Amino acid sequence: MKEGEISLSKARIVPVKGLLSIEVNAIFSRWIRNLLTIFTIGLPRGLLIVFITVSLSLNGVLFTTWLGQYVSMEVKAPHYFSVILCFLIAILTTSEVMWQNIKERNVEISLYKALGWQDRAIRKMIYIEGALIGFLGGILGIVFSMVILHLMYQTIAWNEFWVFVTGLIVPVFVGVISAAIPGRKIKIDPSMGLKQR
Repeated sequence: MKEGEISLSKARIVPVKGLLSIEVNAIFSRWIRNLLTIFTIGLPRGLLIVFITVSLSLNGVLFTTWLGQYVSMEVKAPHYFSVILCFLIAILTTSEVMWQNIKERNVEISLYKALGWQDRAIRKMIYIEGALIGFLGGILGIVFSMVILHLMYQTIAWNEFWVFVTGLIVPVFVGVISAAIPGRKIKIDPSMGLKQR
């Protein structure tokens, strides 16, 4: 076999000991595609953290100075709407990437089913992959927002810590929702999937 976890030629990042390690290796085996997905989830989350922090700490007025010129704007509903729109695009993009990952792992999934794995276990594996991608996107979003806030205000609003905590929860939720769409379509016949190679 020449795919994913069943390949002798591909290096594994972590030893396989369960679903989590299988999915970590699956994410790193397609690292460029998954990295783009992580950015797709993380950057809107980072912008949302910046907007919420500005709304709560600075009464909704985003201001900074660059090259001696002051820039000031008020964060309003259209800004939040654009971030929500970015999240919807992130969900659709992540769903498409997850679908592509599943299609590429067709032989691997067929082998799991031939070994007796239930559809429920395979769906759980896909949900874990989505949650991991979302978690990594959340970490990226938090780092991105901290860099932006530090560059603009030379401080980070730690009194609004709950904003950063939700910075991890929301992207994981986005990742799981994105994985649920292709995860429901796992109806691979093992004999047909194994014939592809």
